[in-house]
Amino acid sequence: MPRGEKLTDAILYDKVDSLKSDLFSYIDNSPEKIESNLPVFFGHVMAALDNAFPDIDNNTYDEFIDAMAYRLMMSSKKAEKTDFVENIIKNALRCKRKKAGKSTLKILSGIKMMDIGRYEVAINYFGEYWKYDARIGIYISYCYYCLSELEAKKNNASKGSYTPSEYELKAREILLELLEVQPSVSRLKQLDISDNDVLERAFWVIIKKTAEWFPNERWFVKIGIQKAKIDKNDDKREELLGYAISKFYNDQDFLRENFYLKLEKRDGTGAAGVVKQMTQQNPGSPEPVYYGIKLSLLSNSKKSYAEFRSVALKEGVPQYLIQLFDLALYVMRDEKPEADIQFKELKKRFKSLGFYLVLIEYLLKDIFSDDELRKKYAKNIFFESIDKYAMQVIKIQE
Repeated sequence: MPRGEKLTDAILYDKVDSLKSDLFSYIDNSPEKIESNLPVFFGHVMAALDNAFPDIDNNTYDEFIDAMAYRLMMSSKKAEKTDFVENIIKNALRCKRKKAGKSTLKILSGIKMMDIGRYEVAINYFGEYWKYDARIGIYISYCYYCLSELEAKKNNASKGSYTPSEYELKAREILLELLEVQPSVSRLKQLDISDNDVLERAFWVIIKKTAEWFPNERWFVKIGIQKAKIDKNDDKREELLGYAISKFYNDQDFLRENFYLKLEKRDGTGAAGVVKQMTQQNPGSPEPVYYGIKLSLLSNSKKSYAEFRSVALKEGVPQYLIQLFDLALYVMRDEKPEADIQFKELKKRFKSLGFYLVLIEYLLKDIFSDDELRKKYAKNIFFESIDKYAMQVIKIQE
C-alpha cells in the first residue's frame, strides 16, 4: 500500500485481522523457535505492523500486541512457568504504545494460568481487576472453588459430614465483595475470548453455585442473563429466566427480560401472559400497559389496542404519546388516509413535537411509497423510533 494512502476502517480492520491470522499460524507452528528469542519475535511483530499500517491507531496497535502475547501463552509449553509468562509480558510491554497497558497482559496471563489449573497463580494475576468487570470476580471465585475441590479429593473428604473449606469460603467471600461493588459484566474487552471453554465453564459453574450459596441474591442471576444475552446464548438465557421468574416472581426486571425474550421468539401468547403478570404485580404502572400497546401494534389488533389505550389514558399516559400510538396503529395496518389525518392532527395540536414529527413525516413518505423494500425498511425504523421515544417518556429501562 502506498505510504500516502489511507484505508477505510472496515478495510483496515480486515487487513489487520489477516495479518493477525498469519502471525497466529506462525506462533502455532513454531512456538519453540519464538521461545528461544522473544525480543526478536516481538520486534518482528512491531515491524510488520509499522510497515503495513503506518497510520494505525494506538488502541488497535496495542490490542494486536496483546493478541500476539496471549496466543504465545496458549501455544507455548514454556508458558506453564510464571517466569516465562513474565518474560512475555515484559517484551510485549516494550512494544505497546501505551506504557500503562500492563493490566491487559496480567489478565490474559491469569486466563492462561486458570486454563492449565494453576489457580493460585491465576488469582494473583487477576488481582483487583474484578472491580471493573464482574467476570474476573467470577473467575477468581472459580479458582478458589477448584482449589477447594482439589483439597477435598486429596483429603478424601466425606460428603456426609460436609464443612466448607477455607478455599470455598474464599470463593464465597469474593462473590460477596463483587455483590457490594456490582461492576459491569462486559467492560473489559480482553475477556471477550469466544473460543475459550475454560472461561465459559468457570462463569457458569459459579453462577450455578451462587443459587446454592446466596439463594436470595438476584444480582448473580441478572449478570448471568446479561452475559447470556451478550453471547446470544438463548438456552442459558431461557434457563436462567425460568429460574428467576419462579424464584423472584415479582421482580419487574426479570419479567421485562421475559417479555422481550417472548417477543424475540415471536411468542405473542407468551408475551401477553407476561404483560398480564406484570399488571397483576404492579397495578397502576404504565410499563405493562405500554407493553400491551406494543403487542397490539405488532399484531395489528384494533380490539386489543383499544383496550390498552383506554387503560393508558386512565394511568395518565400523556395525550401526545397516545396520539402517536394512534398514528402507529394506522401505519402498521397500512391505512394511509387515517394515518394522514392523524399526522395532521398531531402537527396541529402538539407544536412541541415539531422536531420529531419532521422525521416521522420523512419516514411516512417511504412507508406509503410503492417501493416495497424502502417501505419495509422505513416501517421498521418508524416502529423502533416510536418504541424508544415511548420508553423514554414513560421512563422504562431497556
